[in-house]
Amino acid sequence: MAIAANFRIRAVIYARLSYGSANTPSQVRRCRELGARLGADIVAVKVDDDLTAMGKNGQRANRPAYDETVDMLVSGAANAVLCLHTDRLYRQSRDLEPLIDVVEKTHAMVYPVETGALDLTSASGRMVARMLAAVATHEVERAKERMRDKKEDLRAAGINHGGPRAFGYQKVRPHAKGTAPQVPQIDRREAELIRDAANSVLARAADPETGLTLAGICRAWNAKKVTTPRGNPWMVPSLRKMLLSPRIAGRIAHKGQDVGSAQWEPILEYDTWLAVRTVLNDPARYTHLSAQHDGKTVRYLGSGLYRCHCGAVVRPGGAKSGQPKLYRCTQGGHVSRTAAPIDDFVERVIVARLCRADAYDLFQTPTVITGPDSAALTVRHATLTARLDALASAFADDDDADPVEYRAASRKLKERIGTVEKEIAEAVALAASARGSGQLDDVDRSELARRHAADPDDALAWWREVYSLERRRKILNILVTVTLVRARQGRPAGFVPGRDQGYFNPASVLIEPKGGPQ
Repeated sequence: MAIAANFRIRAVIYARLSYGSANTPSQVRRCRELGARLGADIVAVKVDDDLTAMGKNGQRANRPAYDETVDMLVSGAANAVLCLHTDRLYRQSRDLEPLIDVVEKTHAMVYPVETGALDLTSASGRMVARMLAAVATHEVERAKERMRDKKEDLRAAGINHGGPRAFGYQKVRPHAKGTAPQVPQIDRREAELIRDAANSVLARAADPETGLTLAGICRAWNAKKVTTPRGNPWMVPSLRKMLLSPRIAGRIAHKGQDVGSAQWEPILEYDTWLAVRTVLNDPARYTHLSAQHDGKTVRYLGSGLYRCHCGAVVRPGGAKSGQPKLYRCTQGGHVSRTAAPIDDFVERVIVARLCRADAYDLFQTPTVITGPDSAALTVRHATLTARLDALASAFADDDDADPVEYRAASRKLKERIGTVEKEIAEAVALAASARGSGQLDDVDRSELARRHAADPDDALAWWREVYSLERRRKILNILVTVTLVRARQGRPAGFVPGRDQGYFNPASVLIEPKGGPQ
């Protein structure tokens, strides 16, 4: 395109640094040299520092300096753009097409140093620009594919493939091109903290009176000035994510999932990590074992502890102001029952159970506990996982495989893996409880039994007066599982409205001792 003699180029220089590059001075210098040859006035220099031009999920990339450059063209503050190469200005058609619209309205010019001037007002110029955009997009996508394939190969070999330092391991220095990445080494101080945290989680799962909550662990670590690998204080989400990471068990993690053995040494034994993961992923795990829940004081015995027959937790609510509270299912409203009579019935059962003659034998300090062999369970877990991986590989290689049959077989294997993981968690929890003190040693069962023999109502009143709601909730959680089930509808024969204050059907509450029949 010829430039008229009286036409003065008012150019804005646009430079962009890709991630990890450091060539802004070179880009700007070469653009200034081109501007001098063109006789252009440089009115501004715009730089996007360490930003990509590739958008995600169909969106344009966020590039503030690029947007300012286009705004200068629209406003007439500049009538040309100088850049090192078109791939500095755009890499995708979603950026190019809006630029073409602007150029068609303003007749601005694009002057890349390395590819020559682009006249986006002409069909030929637009064709060239679109071809260059397609080439730039292809280069980026091929680079991503190569990087993805390389990382998959490294994961399959159990090799560390970069990323931020994992807590519990020392920082790995960048390796030279063509050399194998270094194997992360354990940081002894941080590894000991991780082991203590895992033991606290498992101990609390076995006995709510022992161990620490995740929030308690965070407070203890922050008091010791222990920070995350990024130097931030510990918070529950970051601690939970770290404990759930397969890395600390000597496993390769990809998108949070365990994909195979790693070259580095584990901090936790694999079965211990599986037990911790099962505890932390348990849907029933809430802060309801504390007297505080979501910043509010828990006022009802079964809030978050009782279960609906559908498996969801039950919480109080749903009653109008001034009326008795109801226990309601949190997943679809399967049950809605008056809370007070259920709590009364459950606590009477617990008090009666503690007063039985064999209560001392049942709740004395554990000595030797025989449970499932955690080593055998770990082998079974590894076998099932390998079968699941083999099934996936076979399905991927068989073009005639039935997706429905694959999903059914995969679902069965995943269910069996989940069952084994729960058994591993129970085995570790049993071992933890065998090392601890009696779960109910602080309960004065002699006095409770004496009062219960004389007057069960007096025993219940004494029980509630001596032991706080928080403690009674923890004891309930230790002893039994309470499920609100469907029962026969309607009132019993002889019920007189107005005279009888209400009706409670004991058959609607299923109380199951934990640890088997008692």
